[in-house]
Amino acid sequence: MDMIAEAAGVSKPVLYQHFDSKQDLYLALIDSSAALLDSRLAEALGSTTDPHEQVHATYRAYFDFVVSHREEFVIIFNSDVYEPKAEQKLRALRESSATRVVSALKNFARLSDDEAQLLCRALIGTAEVVVKQIDSQRGVDVDTAVELLTQMSWGGLRSFADR
Repeated sequence: MDMIAEAAGVSKPVLYQHFDSKQDLYLALIDSSAALLDSRLAEALGSTTDPHEQVHATYRAYFDFVVSHREEFVIIFNSDVYEPKAEQKLRALRESSATRVVSALKNFARLSDDEAQLLCRALIGTAEVVVKQIDSQRGVDVDTAVELLTQMSWGGLRSFADR
């Protein structure tokens, strides 16, 4: 809490006026970070009705969040979650994002709920793995990653349009 107070430019007592504990601060950070990411993904999916552009815009929004809000990304995806309330909040973020992607998939192709859920999890999981790959091996930049993922995902998703 001392380091957080110093970074925020406030005293520790001021920090404790707003948060009773480290856990409360952590949960507030999750709420704030999750809301920001969720709004960015919602905006990307709603930015166009063209499915190919939706795929690109959503990957772009996700990767832009990772790059420009690195600390928040770490809080959401890379922290050890042993706190049940934190785990619940992170699960809610994933479900909210998944619900939007499933809806977009079902608007694009005749998929059952289970099929759309499966494809959604594959898309989200792929993005999460690629972000970690970029972190550990800087051989591919974010713009290239977005283009590659869009091309790969759209190549597969396009095949469902005629279903």
